[in-house]
Amino acid sequence: MTKKIIISGIPGVGKSTVCKEAKKLAKKMGKKVEILNYGTIMLEIAKKKGKILHRDDIRKLPLEIQQELQKEAAKYIFEKASKSEGSVIIDTHMIIRTENGYFIGLPKYVLEIIKPHVFVLIEAEPDEILSRRFRDAERKRDKILKKEIIEEIELSKFVASVCAVSTGALIKIVKNPKNKQHEAAKEIVKLLG
Repeated sequence: MTKKIIISGIPGVGKSTVCKEAKKLAKKMGKKVEILNYGTIMLEIAKKKGKILHRDDIRKLPLEIQQELQKEAAKYIFEKASKSEGSVIIDTHMIIRTENGYFIGLPKYVLEIIKPHVFVLIEAEPDEILSRRFRDAERKRDKILKKEIIEEIELSKFVASVCAVSTGALIKIVKNPKNKQHEAAKEIVKLLG
């Protein structure tokens, strides 16, 4: 059975970097790992429907469209994981900041489709997250304050707990301090089995 590991964290925590590093480490150990980025899958589905052109515009779509994209992406991820010969890492967010509040990245209907085994929450210090967001020229990041970063971290932990309660999956918190993505990736590789 394919192990499905959800890797989450707030924007700027270094989640995607840690996922890529984990894949490299796993490959060196002879383990097959596929990374599926939830937002990228949603973007591709939205582009096929003519909805948007940039990834950061997803969170600005009407809620009903975001939910539809979420469901379609979850089905795609489940099908892809079902055909995988190794573990699948799903790179996503527990919460997404929108103009009208936080959108839950893994609502019950998504969890029921994907059926994850482990939730990993990547964390870093709020000042480091702010710095990473500021340096990321590829994304359209919101300008927010340190207190809002702290709020996002706490809310993500809460949502991860609710996800674990509703699925029976494990939760692991992995720290990703500056220039330590290799160590963070090692913690994820341990979960691959």
